[in-house]
Parts: sequence; C-alpha cells; structure tokens
Amino acid sequence: MHTNTLSIPFLGSDKKVKAISIGWIALTVAVLAGSTSTTFAKELSGTFSPLSLLVISESIVLLFTVLSFGFIPLMNAVLSVKKKYIPALLIVGITNSIVAPLFVFTGLQMTQAVNAELFSRSYSLFLFVYAAIFLKEKISRTELFALLCMLIGVAIVALRGFTEAVSFHMGDMLILSGALVYAIGGIVFKEKLQKFHPEVVLCFRSMIALSFFFLFSPFTEIEIAHEIHAFPITLLGALLGYGFISRFLYLFSFYESIERLAVHTVSLVLPLITVGSLVFAHYHLGEDIHWYHISGAAFLLLGCVVLRLSSIKSKHLERDLRYNNRHHV
Repeated sequence: MHTNTLSIPFLGSDKKVKAISIGWIALTVAVLAGSTSTTFAKELSGTFSPLSLLVISESIVLLFTVLSFGFIPLMNAVLSVKKKYIPALLIVGITNSIVAPLFVFTGLQMTQAVNAELFSRSYSLFLFVYAAIFLKEKISRTELFALLCMLIGVAIVALRGFTEAVSFHMGDMLILSGALVYAIGGIVFKEKLQKFHPEVVLCFRSMIALSFFFLFSPFTEIEIAHEIHAFPITLLGALLGYGFISRFLYLFSFYESIERLAVHTVSLVLPLITVGSLVFAHYHLGEDIHWYHISGAAFLLLGCVVLRLSSIKSKHLERDLRYNNRHHV
C-alpha cells in the first residue's frame, strides 16, 4: 500500500529531476517544521494540561493518517486485523500514545525546550539496547560506537558539561522516561507488527489514546473544554504553529520527501531537526544555549548519523521511519 500524496507541478522539465527537486524542498520544509515542535509544545504546556496536549497531538496524527492513507482503505485494514495482533497493538497504544507523551508533556512544564529536545533523542539509544536484550540482535562495533556517542551526549547535557554532581532534575528525568517508554513501543512494533502498514498501527495508537482520554476525563478536575475557554489569545500563534507547522506540515513534508528521495538520504538529514530545535528555542523563547548543549548535541547527532549509516541496508528502514517520525514531540 502507498500513501496518497500531492505534487507540485512544473518544477523542472525532466520527471526524475523534478521529483528529486520536490523531494529536497519537502525534506528542507520537514526539517524546518520539525524544529518548531518542542518549542511550541513547551509554550502550550503552561496553559494546557499534559492530558489535553496528548489529545491535541494524537488528534492531529489521526487526522493526517486518515488523509494520507484514505479513510476507506484504513478502516478496511483496521477491521481486518487478526485477534492475535491485538495485544501488541494495545501495548504500542498504551506506551506510545498515553504513557510516553504524558511523561514528555509533563516534563516540558519543568525543563527547558533545549533540554527536552536533546533528551528525547535518547530514544534511539534505548531502542538499540532493547533490541540487543529482547530480540537478541547483535550490535556491531560501528553501532556500539554510535551508542557510546549518544550516551556521552546525554551525559554531557544531564551533568551540565560534567560541572555538576549526579543529580535528578525532575523535568529532564521525565523526558528521558518518555524516550525510554517510546522505545518499548518501538521494539514491540519492530518485533510483532512489522507486517503491518505503519498507518494502521498509528490509527490504532491514536484511537487508544483518544479512548483513554474520554474514559478518564470525567474523573479529572481539568477538562479540555474549560482549558480551551480560558486559553489566552496571545498563545493562538503557538497553538496554530504546533498543530499546523510542527505536526501537520512536518508530517506532510516528511511523506513527500520519502516518496521522492532515497530513504537513507531522508534518514541522514532528519537529525538536523535537533540543531533547528535548539536555534528556534533560543530565538523564540529566549532560552540560553550553553556550550554543553552544543557538545551534547554534537555527540547525539554523530551517534544518530552513524546508526542511520549502519542501517542503510535494512529492508525495514522506510517502515521504521514512517512509524517513528509520527511521535516526534
């Protein structure tokens, strides 16, 4: 199955050159749009509860999933799922659409967007560790080097460039916990649900999250309707930015790029979102970027790029990209 995408006509005369040009434009837009996600989410975390942000985020993902896959094909695929896959789908739904986002959105209320962006990148580190432990996958020397780089990057940021003793900053720990739980869902997807189209899994995931909200919301004091009513007009730009730019435009551009460019090219360029996120948080929120943020980001990016290079020959690279890039903060 292939997703339905739009195209921009008359960009160059040769069809292949035209497709590649559109692909690079889309990839550039994806990087720029994805760079705004953590910052806009940080802004909104002061007004919306983590549960409300979860609903907003998953609703947008579900909407884009329906638009990109098609409502009828998606429903047919969902209704044809065999019962033996339901437990795995429930685990992915609970971990990646409920527990992990709640950790991340709560952590955003207690830490800087800069820290949140960097700590969320530890997802790849946890995913490879889980793969080695639970799936018995062998880790090559190249991958071991990449994981070491990522671990050093996280340590540099967590310990403020090794200028502080080991201490627990609650917001940072919640972001790390979110990345760890995301990786649990990622490893279940990799082991049990690789035969499924990613959009089918994402549809289940979002429906589980929204069902959880409607079941749980009557027992909470915070209601999303009340929050929307009390929402300050000054944050309307952040809400529109998070909904349209960070989520919808990012997802749309990502899909446009992956349809027209080599998968490994897209996978190697996407980590630049981390750099863009630091810059956007600095200019939009006025957050300080210290030398240990830059050093930590450098190690994290190096580790991420090396991991992507080592997985270029993987037959599941595109499928994993399509799934994993939906839960970017």
